[in-house]
Amino acid sequence: MDVINGVEFRRIITAAAQVLAESKEQINALNVFPVPDGDTGTNMALTLQSALRELDNMETDSISKVAQAIARGSLMGARGNSGVILSQYFRGFSDGLGKLKAANGRQLAKAFDQASKRTYKAVMKPVEGTMLTVGRAIAEACTNACENEALSPVEVWKVAIEAGTKALENTPNILPVLKQAGVVDAGGKGLIVALEGAYKALVGEIEVSGKPVLVPKQTQEAITRIEGVLVNKYCTEFFIKGENLDVDQIRSALEPKGESLLVVGDQKVVKIHIHTDHPGQVLEYCIGLGDLADIKIDNMQFQNEMAAEELEKQSGNGLPSSNNTIISRNSSKEKKAIGVVAVVPGNGLAEIFTSLGVDVALYGGQTMNPSTEELVQAVEEVSADAVIILPNNKNVVFSAEQVKEFVDKRVEVVATTTVPQGIAAMVGFAEHMDLEANLQAMQEELAHVRSGEITFAVRSTKTGELNIEEQDYIGLADGKIVAAGPSLTEVGIALLEDLVDDGSSLISIYYGSDVDQETAESFKEEVEGRYGQCEVELYHGGQPLYFYIISVE
Repeated sequence: MDVINGVEFRRIITAAAQVLAESKEQINALNVFPVPDGDTGTNMALTLQSALRELDNMETDSISKVAQAIARGSLMGARGNSGVILSQYFRGFSDGLGKLKAANGRQLAKAFDQASKRTYKAVMKPVEGTMLTVGRAIAEACTNACENEALSPVEVWKVAIEAGTKALENTPNILPVLKQAGVVDAGGKGLIVALEGAYKALVGEIEVSGKPVLVPKQTQEAITRIEGVLVNKYCTEFFIKGENLDVDQIRSALEPKGESLLVVGDQKVVKIHIHTDHPGQVLEYCIGLGDLADIKIDNMQFQNEMAAEELEKQSGNGLPSSNNTIISRNSSKEKKAIGVVAVVPGNGLAEIFTSLGVDVALYGGQTMNPSTEELVQAVEEVSADAVIILPNNKNVVFSAEQVKEFVDKRVEVVATTTVPQGIAAMVGFAEHMDLEANLQAMQEELAHVRSGEITFAVRSTKTGELNIEEQDYIGLADGKIVAAGPSLTEVGIALLEDLVDDGSSLISIYYGSDVDQETAESFKEEVEGRYGQCEVELYHGGQPLYFYIISVE
């Protein structure tokens, strides 16, 4: 094979997605801490699955056009830091291919090189010993191999796998935390798994099944029932396939016809998402621009009613859903200068955030990162010229930053990495202040709060002086494990000993879906007895995985 064209590239990336989906749990298990936050494999698999959906609407044998679609689809579906970095990897790969219809070995090496450079540019503070390092080793090896010899695409891809695998095995020697845990970097592993899947398809070792990639749906803890008649209740999605499509012109024409408008794509294919009361008018306009495909119209009022009824039947056990990601919204549709979107891990927390002035509470958090597209839709839900996003999780910040590329309104991210930080930021928010003043005030509030979380260990390990057994409760103070043991209450008290100081005056406890109210109230009484100088407040957060989220101010 002297060159690889778009048809073949599409086939091997489909194989990469299949293998990545099959290996997601293995990648998830590569936690550097015993915290149940291993979602790297799932995030990368879902991101690549989104890229495949973009390919479903293309018919081309051009490798550059296929690569562009993969880059676009993966960015829209990117989840978590690993998913965003993977999307940037494909974006760089696409840039490296330029406008080629087919790529030889040397051109493929250039694409690998551009992919690596793009990921380093995308990350504000690149860390070695991660997926970035693995990608750079691949780029350097492929470039060097092609300097003095004409290699085929298969030979270049083999060089990439060998160099990447060697770099992956070396990641524990670069990042001490990996060596301590006895694992390689999860993101780097995901990249190698995907590239290996593509290589095996390239040489005929595996067949592409053509079946959809199966990745578990995220679980939603609760759904707020919509009261009254929903305005713009038809969620309308479809693709336009044509020539010389003008994304900006289409967006301007559709904007008056509804809300939550999303228009992305290029001159050949444009994806439309809009909430409207008149889907027929939207389709009528777009059918004049080209052929419509994958038309999907859902009545969100009916969806909400059915989902809420199903949730009630399940008595709070959780509702599997990948569509109902917005779990709370302020009812007012009045246009405002500044709106706020917050990512929250539970229904109770969603209600708290909306009561503080958040316009849209989007379901997400640890192991359930929202995609860039879901964040975009949440931002578009807000009737405001500017929107502030509160990620409330370190693994959502990167995805939130990507939203700026896809909306016309101004978007700013206050990089809250915990729920307590998000609540503190909302304390500093005031509608009468302008955007810059609000951003400054919200950022200043973050300095006045410390965050604690109690979860469980998914593996036995040792960190510092702590010997942690599998299934032990573990307490994290601002992300660092400071307490562990078999008693939830004792771990909670030990965690507070690290969080509370002489200047502390308020302790807020948010109990999760695995803690009943009686247990939570008993813990509150224990805390009040120990810290009489502090006011102690208890709230139902409803978050999974974390028994308690604790804020100390």
